[in-house]
Amino acid sequence: MISEITFSKKFTAFWNQILPNSKNYIRLINSGLIERVYEPLTPARRKNNIALINVISFELVKGVVTRNLSIDNISKQDFFKSSEFREIFDSSMLFISRFSYGNEVELPLGNDEIHEILVLYKSIYARYVANSKLIYIEPEFSGCGFINQANGDIACDDVLIELKSGERNFSVMDLRQMLTYCALNHSMKYPFSIKKIEFFNPRMGIAYSEDIESFCQNLSALSSKELFSEIQKFITDVNFIEEYGV
Repeated sequence: MISEITFSKKFTAFWNQILPNSKNYIRLINSGLIERVYEPLTPARRKNNIALINVISFELVKGVVTRNLSIDNISKQDFFKSSEFREIFDSSMLFISRFSYGNEVELPLGNDEIHEILVLYKSIYARYVANSKLIYIEPEFSGCGFINQANGDIACDDVLIELKSGERNFSVMDLRQMLTYCALNHSMKYPFSIKKIEFFNPRMGIAYSEDIESFCQNLSALSSKELFSEIQKFITDVNFIEEYGV
């Protein structure tokens, strides 16, 4: 079994065949189709802390949505010295320790990094949580074939949102990852309603959204149903086991 991220990063021959326009389309997205929501943050002083800062900011959003945290408490000057924040910090450190970059974190976090956390949290909250009628944080997609169960970032009001908070533009792998979530969703007995997709990078202040049918057509010249079925066919094919040994 493999993760949706591994699937998105590898199997290049399959992806190039099924998404013949992906490289051209991501260039178009980054060169002019993106929405510039606001000016990017100042480049991070310690690049090795970016992942931790991103995780903590998302955990704050999740805490507000699940009502484990209140907006008022986060806004208080001493919140980042509270036991509530310490719990979030510890769980975030535990999460990134699963990855190689988790060993590169430099502590303690500086005031500039605390400011980054707040800015990212407020950006995500304002764009998705504040005015949404129905929101799911980390929507769960059942595994299919040799792809494990996966969690997206946010689903709200028929839109599936993928957050990318690094100091970069969007990538082909981001497009593949989004399509993998959509294909897994398509295969579920009780799928989420997904009519649009959106990528949002609150650190760079950029976003890109498109209705699901246009997104699939622009990448593959296939309808969403046809494209998701092709992905599902690939990950459930017996040859997948024989060739990749998963």
